[in-house]
Amino acid sequence: MVTNKLEVDTGKNDIIKWALAGLLFFAALFGFYYYDEYPLIYRVLGIVGIVVLDFIILFNTEKIRNLRVFTYDARVELKKVVWSTKAEVIQTTLIVFVVVILMSVLLWLLDKLLGAGIKYLLA
Repeated sequence: MVTNKLEVDTGKNDIIKWALAGLLFFAALFGFYYYDEYPLIYRVLGIVGIVVLDFIILFNTEKIRNLRVFTYDARVELKKVVWSTKAEVIQTTLIVFVVVILMSVLLWLLDKLLGAGIKYLLA
């Protein structure tokens, strides 16, 4: 029961963090256009600062933590994969190429035979 309460609290905290990040971002956009009398560099620096603050807030949410764990695990699994050698890739590509050519010739022949059969039946 305690873990459920903890998960609910984490979810509420995450919702608050996402909402705060969204509000900050829209406030930055509003401020960028509202304070158009100030030099562009100051307005851009303000947006960059708020976006950095947004990333700091969002990187502390549970979803982003889960995403970081997932990407780490994916990298670990990627290192375990046995990749094909260049020779194997070339051989497989050539086999696929030959099979495609063979099938296209067979389908062309089948089309010609069926076309000739239809012409014979209709004539």
